[in-house]
Amino acid sequence: MRTLILGLFALHFIFLAYLNNVYLAGLPVRSFLILLLGGLIFLQDHTVLARLNPVNLVYALLAIIGLIISILNDVPLADIFNGVLKLLQSYLLILAAYFIMEQYGFRTLAIVFIGIALPSALIGILQGINVEAAWQWHRNLMDIQNKELSDEILAQITEVLMRPPGLALYAIPQTYMLLAAIILTLYAVLRRPHDQPIQLLGAGVLLILAGGIFASETRSAMGAALVMPAIIYLRLFPTKVIPLGILLLIAGTIAFLSFGGHEADVDSRLVSLDDASAIGRSTLYKYGTELFLQQPFGYGFNFDTVEYATEYFVNEHNLFRYEPYEKAQYIVPVHNSILNLIHTYGFAGLLLLGYYVFRLVGGSWYRAVFIIGAFLNSLFHNAGILSNDLFMDIVLAVMLFETNRQQTMTPISQGAMQTA
Repeated sequence: MRTLILGLFALHFIFLAYLNNVYLAGLPVRSFLILLLGGLIFLQDHTVLARLNPVNLVYALLAIIGLIISILNDVPLADIFNGVLKLLQSYLLILAAYFIMEQYGFRTLAIVFIGIALPSALIGILQGINVEAAWQWHRNLMDIQNKELSDEILAQITEVLMRPPGLALYAIPQTYMLLAAIILTLYAVLRRPHDQPIQLLGAGVLLILAGGIFASETRSAMGAALVMPAIIYLRLFPTKVIPLGILLLIAGTIAFLSFGGHEADVDSRLVSLDDASAIGRSTLYKYGTELFLQQPFGYGFNFDTVEYATEYFVNEHNLFRYEPYEKAQYIVPVHNSILNLIHTYGFAGLLLLGYYVFRLVGGSWYRAVFIIGAFLNSLFHNAGILSNDLFMDIVLAVMLFETNRQQTMTPISQGAMQTA
């Protein structure tokens, strides 16, 4: 049975990563797979549920709070069902990853995750240097998916969908996946700091994963992809990293100055904050903050800030001033996972997020680095911790497993890292 569970987990991950828009009976195929996976795990070992605290507490409270707020705000039943289903899928993915950690160890989980993420990173790099075959592979994957892109994605099509997505649906989920893969790779690096082959392999994998993120031109993810490895390696190998960092800084400065004369390079998202995406963020954050202040107890499941904007801006009770050119709130969601969380659950969601993160970090410096890296990206995008970032949920399962084993001397116990 456990072999079947591992296979289903890998299959679900493939659909999550590459075939997210394959639908059956109105739901993504990955939804059916994770429900089946959760059922099989319960049949195999229902006692694993008791070991998922604080996940059990946090998700149960989110479901109850979300349901109450939704009913009070007359949220349609379909939206309530959709919101509860998203919570359930997130919970079941943590359950599945935790079960695999117990049964097979970290190495198996990491091989499955990184092994599926790496090809997408490589394809993204090839797309970034305009290799037509790499773009064709992405089009082939899109052709076999049987649901149109959502309105949210289409609203961003002129900008986001032009950027290298690897084999993911588009560039943003690509970066969620690759950032989570970077964290799992850093876990392996932390476990064996004196194993040179592992360190060389880890460095190579990190370069490919970071290359896929940089190819996507997603600035927040690029920052996280730099900050997390930099802190980890600086802590592990300070005498080697500091001189290397100085050399890289000099090389990067020379490269920037060398290409600075080319207008196309200067206008790139990699070196400019003047594009429409960056300019509209301040409006979105202002609007998102105001929505929370106007209704601090939340709006309920599946609250859509874009749909609400037209109705909202006909009143004269806005807390902030909006200029006539500020239109981003009518086009795209607020692009901040914490704002999305508190729009759904109110300030209670923020309290639960703080408690959840505190328990997962558990006083560990490197887990704190990983959480900070996740927030560096999710504070500029719609998915995040407790906000439907399913890739990060797998990382959180690793953290939960580690904290439950109360390991303080090494990142993950030797036994857990070995294949069962």
